[in-house]
Amino acid sequence: MKVLLACGGGMSSSILAENLVAEAKKNGDEDFYMEATGTEAVGLKMQQEDWDALLLAPQVSFRKAHLQKEADAKGIPLIPIEGVLYTPMGIPDLYRLVKESVGK
Repeated sequence: MKVLLACGGGMSSSILAENLVAEAKKNGDEDFYMEATGTEAVGLKMQQEDWDALLLAPQVSFRKAHLQKEADAKGIPLIPIEGVLYTPMGIPDLYRLVKESVGK
């Protein structure tokens, strides 16, 4: 599964991405790949590669309407991340949410 994470600058999001990949591996999901990128680069990333889901970091939730159009155009779910899931403690629940949303 390939997941794109839309964020502001990428610092905290890259840590979240690393933790989410580790959680996937812990659950036997060796094919889980995640990449964090700024919201301004999402359109280009979506054109360059196929993604299974688009996650939206809480700090850029104001971009949801714009990014929903990008996700809809590719037929993938846009998954807004609640603040409580955007922490190391929330990683297991976030991983389950992604899996359920994608259906893989």
